[in-house]
Order: sequence, then C-alpha cells, then structure tokens
Amino acid sequence: MDAEAAAARDLRREFVETSSSFSWNDYVTVVLMESGHVSSASVQSLESGTLWAGSSGFKLSYAEIKAIQEAFNEDSPLRLQGLLVAGRPFTVTRVSGLRLLVGRDAKTGAGAVVYMCRRCLITAVYEEGNHPGTCYNLVTQLGDYLLNSGF
Repeated sequence: MDAEAAAARDLRREFVETSSSFSWNDYVTVVLMESGHVSSASVQSLESGTLWAGSSGFKLSYAEIKAIQEAFNEDSPLRLQGLLVAGRPFTVTRVSGLRLLVGRDAKTGAGAVVYMCRRCLITAVYEEGNHPGTCYNLVTQLGDYLLNSGF
C-alpha cells in the first residue's frame, strides 16, 4: 500500500473513532466510497436484511445475506456455486474465520469483500483498477470497529 492510501486509511479510522455523530450513511460514504477504492457498498441487518445504508442502487437480497451467513459455518456450497452480491456473481477466494469473505470476478477483475458483524453485514465491491488490498483493509477496519461497538 502506498503512503497516500495509508494516510487516507489512518484519517478515515481517526474520523470514525472520534465522531460521536456518525450516521450509517457516513460509514458507507466517508469510510468506504470516498476512499476511491470501493465502487459500491452497503451495511444491512443480518436479521431482516434491512438496508441501514448503501450506495445508490446497491443492496443484497435477503437470500444472499442468508447464504453468506451459512457460508461461515460451511463454505463448500458457496465455493462451488459462487457468491452473489447484489445479483452479481463472484468466485469465493477466501473465507477468513467467522467474519470475512472475499470474492473475485475473473472476467472483469472486480472483487467483493464481506464482513459479518453480530447484527449487520458490511459489503463492498471494487472494480478492476482499484487496489483489492485497500478495499479489504477498509472493510476490515470498519467491521472491527462496528463489531467492537456492539454491532
């Protein structure tokens, strides 16, 4: 990661950790979208699938959310069938513990990063040309923050 991306990440982390009036939409726009490394993102309820915040037109279906939740218990079906994120297919490339899932679209070079908190699911998609590691780091940091905040 270059120095500019690291500085932006640190600035976003500081903003999130010090802002007491941060809205759900701010998490999506300020932390993820304004980074320039995420093209679409959402935060949705695990229980009902309700959209808490999201970029324009980006929302996972309830069935997609449930499939992702189940993948953390048994990832074989998702690895065989693929990951659907807002109707878009990705090949699962990584399932990390009980919280993080990464997918890649070999045709376009795009990718998806999904973080499961206790009460919500953070999903971010990046397009070809974006640095996958930066998207991954942003989603992970936001997910860790929300998880530690009780979400």
